[in-house]
Amino acid sequence: MGRRAVIDDLVEQYGKYCSSFTFKFRDECSEGDIHKEGFINCYWNPTSKLVYMHVDKCGSTSVSTALRYSKTKFFSLEKMTREYEPDKLAQFLVQKNHIFFAITRDPVQRWISGLNEFICRFQPDMDWVIDQVKSKKYIFDEHTGPQTSFLRLCTDNNANLKLIKLDKLLSPKVNLFIKNNLCAEDLKTYEPFLIPHLRDSRDFDPNYKPLCAKIYQDYVESDREEFDKLYQGDYDLYAKGE
Repeated sequence: MGRRAVIDDLVEQYGKYCSSFTFKFRDECSEGDIHKEGFINCYWNPTSKLVYMHVDKCGSTSVSTALRYSKTKFFSLEKMTREYEPDKLAQFLVQKNHIFFAITRDPVQRWISGLNEFICRFQPDMDWVIDQVKSKKYIFDEHTGPQTSFLRLCTDNNANLKLIKLDKLLSPKVNLFIKNNLCAEDLKTYEPFLIPHLRDSRDFDPNYKPLCAKIYQDYVESDREEFDKLYQGDYDLYAKGE
């Protein structure tokens, strides 16, 4: 079985919507430049059977950092992914009745933020970006790929997945969810924690977010049929979020 990183799934499942960069990136990227297969940046509490799933551009760096330093012990699942085949590990966690949880974001706002991150990272020619979007090529790298691609190990294995919407109440909502699902042993050491706002795109320098919002407004908003079709699964995730 070949590599099954997020970028591989994007090309395989959504090739129609991938930019020319996506294919080139998939074929030529180094392993350190991509979101690899498995439970990358995901965290696990074994006693309360909780698994946090990382989704790019959904506050995941902030949440992962908060969990790593919280009084409630969450351990990185990435190391286990190196030892166990990801799907087998997912099946084991599902069979052991773990609750998985992830942050979900409004698909339009996430796409604008993801496009900004792509432009900041790779500095593409802006006329090329606009031409791709006008041609309904909405995926550039993982940051603009559907959120559903990051949750494959959950959805493929019928996991018990809970979704929390990214908004200004993220800290209290995540705290409430975790507290309500801790076992008696973990409740003894639980303390509320603050989720820091890390990697805020407003702090990027240069920052292209206003330009990305205008690209969406000018070239997507008036004809959203294909955009909505591509991100339908993400709209469904967001609707299920609390």
